[in-house]
Amino acid sequence: MKMSERSKRLAGTIEEVISPIIQKFTDPDEVGFITVTAVEVSGDLGVCDIFLRSINGPKKFLTPIKRVQKKISYELTQKVPTRRAIILRFKPDNSVNNLDVLS
Repeated sequence: MKMSERSKRLAGTIEEVISPIIQKFTDPDEVGFITVTAVEVSGDLGVCDIFLRSINGPKKFLTPIKRVQKKISYELTQKVPTRRAIILRFKPDNSVNNLDVLS
């Protein structure tokens, strides 16, 4: 996703506040230890891709997060006010799954 300066600033702000919000609405037994690896915001500031990694969690750790997506979105708008609602898309971060090859 191509990001403008405004979308980079918004992505940085979202990256700072989203992790505690996700932890507030999810159970560690369901999702494991969640880390936010990257946040990308579209140029029109309407869509936000949040890349997550789960440590010691199930393979389908995104399912419980998607169940509470509306609550997460509402809480995010309370902490990061924008002119319009941002569509959140949670995606798994698979960038380091091949680290076993390097060791």
